[in-house]
Amino acid sequence: MAATASKKAQKNKKKDANGKFLHGVKVELKKVIWPTKKELINYTVMVIVATIVVMAIIAVSDGVFAQLFRLLRIVVG
Repeated sequence: MAATASKKAQKNKKKDANGKFLHGVKVELKKVIWPTKKELINYTVMVIVATIVVMAIIAVSDGVFAQLFRLLRIVVG
């Protein structure tokens, strides 16, 4: 009998903890300053452009190193 009461008490504690957590999440989300549509579009474009630039830098350096290693393999044998 005591075991079932203990299990129910633990279950209620978990529900209370989950409820408090979700309430805390809701309170914190109200504090967030959400970007406007224009800001969101600008940030998205900046991320895409930055990604393309980094991709190009990596592609160029990969090509240069591939040529250097190919040349090194020819020279060394």
